[in-house]
Amino acid sequence: MEKFPILKVPDVVFREVISIMTPIEIYLKEIDGDMYLNYVSIEEVFSIYSSLSRIFSCPAYDWFLLFGELKLDKFWEYTERILTTELHGFVVDGGSISNESLAELMEKMPEKANIIIDSDISLDYSNPKAFNFRSVEYKEARWLKIENLFSIRNSYMIKLKRTNFDCSDVNQFIHYWSGSDKDMMEEIRITLKEGTQIDTQEITKDLIVIHTEENRDIEYFIKATNIERRKFVVGRLKFSEEKVIFTTYDLFKHDALCEYLVLKLVHQKKDCEEKIRRLENEFRGLRDAEKRKFQVELEELEAKLEVLNCHFVI
Repeated sequence: MEKFPILKVPDVVFREVISIMTPIEIYLKEIDGDMYLNYVSIEEVFSIYSSLSRIFSCPAYDWFLLFGELKLDKFWEYTERILTTELHGFVVDGGSISNESLAELMEKMPEKANIIIDSDISLDYSNPKAFNFRSVEYKEARWLKIENLFSIRNSYMIKLKRTNFDCSDVNQFIHYWSGSDKDMMEEIRITLKEGTQIDTQEITKDLIVIHTEENRDIEYFIKATNIERRKFVVGRLKFSEEKVIFTTYDLFKHDALCEYLVLKLVHQKKDCEEKIRRLENEFRGLRDAEKRKFQVELEELEAKLEVLNCHFVI
């Protein structure tokens, strides 16, 4: 028997709608807060949706399509109708979705939507619109290359559950994020290639970072180097088993000002140290006055860091 889409709404409201709609007993069971109904037609599904919209004040709904249990023509019939609603989230669950169907789905989905593809995707799939949505989650993401992630712009959440990415790929991505002239995302969660061990030195290679060790969990903080047209300019790295979690912060909305100021001073300190080394190596004492100027500047930066930095390891 084919299943129909699931709408996430409060149970009490849902029962009220069911009782109003029809005298027929279509309520089947409830498991972990989800309501299950006996089979109803597509017209009845959207009649329920219409009734919910009138009774329950909600700006948008999340739709779940059980792709593994729907015939393809029925999947598209539901999808076309769903696209006429105030769509917030769209989930494709189960089965394997073809390259053609996924490409058509990405073409039709509004960019404001939160997309979850919890179905298998062919490893030869590719699409420039893979991240053209408010939020994206792919259960199967081994078809993605690290360059695909560079196209992320103004997203809220990106989740990649199964990938071929390793620690060097994450390092490359964070370098790109740091130098990008546009905001990319608020958070990205990448599960590394199966069997990959987290190597924090590889992930933070050639990056200027500070870190803290609270509750035995190490968190690394990074400042974007290109901040002229960006809001999210501080990044935080956390690790959980094979998962990398990279969260970015807007200084005016999040409590990240201390991290930003410390990182700014560390960047200035590194730059000053590099200038002193270059003078020592290239001019060998011929510019002692200029060198002393930078040494004084370095001492001032170190003094500011000592006052401002309360708990970060530099």
